Amino acid sequence: MSRILVLIAVLLGITALIIWIVGISGITSASSEGSASLAYNITLLVLLMSSLVLGWRGSVSQAFRYALIWIALFFALLLGYSFRNDMLSAFQRVAGEVNPAMPVERSGSEVALRKSDDGHFYVDADINGTSIRLLADTGATTVALSITDAQSAGIDVDQLDFNRMISTANGRAAAANITLDEVRVGSIVRQDVKAMVTRGLAGSLLGMSFFSTLSKVQMENDELILRD
Repeated sequence: MSRILVLIAVLLGITALIIWIVGISGITSASSEGSASLAYNITLLVLLMSSLVLGWRGSVSQAFRYALIWIALFFALLLGYSFRNDMLSAFQRVAGEVNPAMPVERSGSEVALRKSDDGHFYVDADINGTSIRLLADTGATTVALSITDAQSAGIDVDQLDFNRMISTANGRAAAANITLDEVRVGSIVRQDVKAMVTRGLAGSLLGMSFFSTLSKVQMENDELILRD
């Protein structure tokens, strides 16, 4: 009889917990698909807990203690999920201290680039799906890739027409116009970005062919703020 009472108590507790979770998460029965999914999950949980209670061979006090442990773990996971965005933001801030080139997500579709020790802004951007470190240069008219970085991004440089001469920090250099399939900086993504591959370029540049597509590019303290 004691096991039946424990089972009833457990089932009542599960029901109350599910009703509470549904209430705080704003789930309603308006969606038939959502209601069916919720009913299915409740049924599975009830069957699982029923089998555990009826198959338990220990004392009631042990079962109660283990139940409290599992409840505590559940609430810890729930708390972590609820504050996942805050935890991600904190992780990005810490990671940004270690790697200033890592884009830091901000609210409102904003990405922040942190100033490095040499006073410049670097960013680890995804170019055609490949992570490449670029110097953020609002004075550059376009995205410019070095030969090495272009090859890393899957561009066949041997097939390019280097028919332009441009001025670089190392003097005049030959360049070829290209179009990048995708440029991703944090959560900001642009397709079909005009760029060039430049011979003799020591480091690749993130220029205005990318920045001009954004709604905001602004210096704030030691950060360069980009808004989608």
